[in-house]
Amino acid sequence: MKSSAYFTSCACCVIKPHAVANGDAGRIIDIILEEGFEISALEMFTLDKPTAEEFFEVYRGVLPEFVALIDHMTTGPCIALEIR
Repeated sequence: MKSSAYFTSCACCVIKPHAVANGDAGRIIDIILEEGFEISALEMFTLDKPTAEEFFEVYRGVLPEFVALIDHMTTGPCIALEIR
């Protein structure tokens, strides 16, 4: 499947598992669009622990809740968005 991601002039937004499980993803996406941003790519996935640790590596030693964040991010599906 071809990606629609641009990888330039963009930001990565991750909707966490609790928001997906609570059914809040649609409302979050609506707010992003209402604020004038474009969503150029979107994918739902489930992180395993090694992948979550690699993705959030920049926060290791900086964020006191790093271990809790990794534990949370592996509890269910997340949604990653490229926002422009």
